[in-house]
Amino acid sequence: MPMVPVRVEGIGVGCSGHISPAGYVASTSYVDRGVSAVLVVAWLDAEQLAAVDATEFPDHRRAILSGDEFPVTMPSGERLGGAYIYFSSHGVPAGPDGTPRPGAGDQSELLAALLAASPRLGELLGPDPSSWIKKAGIDPALREGTRIFGEEGRVLPQTDFLPYLDASADLRLYDDLPPLGDSLR
Repeated sequence: MPMVPVRVEGIGVGCSGHISPAGYVASTSYVDRGVSAVLVVAWLDAEQLAAVDATEFPDHRRAILSGDEFPVTMPSGERLGGAYIYFSSHGVPAGPDGTPRPGAGDQSELLAALLAASPRLGELLGPDPSSWIKKAGIDPALREGTRIFGEEGRVLPQTDFLPYLDASADLRLYDDLPPLGDSLR
C-alpha cells in the first residue's frame, strides 16, 4: 500500500479521550486552523479502507477533508483535492492550558502527566505509566476510566469534523479528488 508523508494545514495532533484495548492513549487529529501537521496519506482500495474502518470504529470516525479548506501538500509540492482523516469519537483531552493535549509523543510521559493531573485517574490506574498499561490492558472495566477525563472537564469535543463525516460506502479515489496544483510555485 503506497504511503506518503504530507503536510496538512488546519489540523493538529492530540490524544484521544479514551483508553485503547491495549491500555494506551491513542493520538488523534483535531481541527486547529492556526497549525499544520505532517501526517501520512495511504492510498487504499475499498477492501483496505473497510479493514481500516473496522479497526477504528467506534472509537474513531472517518471524515473527508476538502483540499481547499485543509490544504494537503505532498513532498513534491502537489496539493491533493482532499483526503480521508480519522478523528476521535471521544474528544481530545485538554492540557493544563485548556488547549488540546499534544499526541504522538512519548506515551510514558503522556500517561505520567495524565496521572499527575487527576488523583482519581491515579487511584484507578496508577501509580505510574507501567501500572496504567498493565491494568487497563487487562481489565476492560478500567478502560472506562476515560469517563474521568470528561467528568473532570478535561475533554474538548470534536465537533469541528462533523460537517465532513463520510459514511459513504463509495470509496473516493485520487481521481475523484483531482490535485489542486503545485503549492511551491
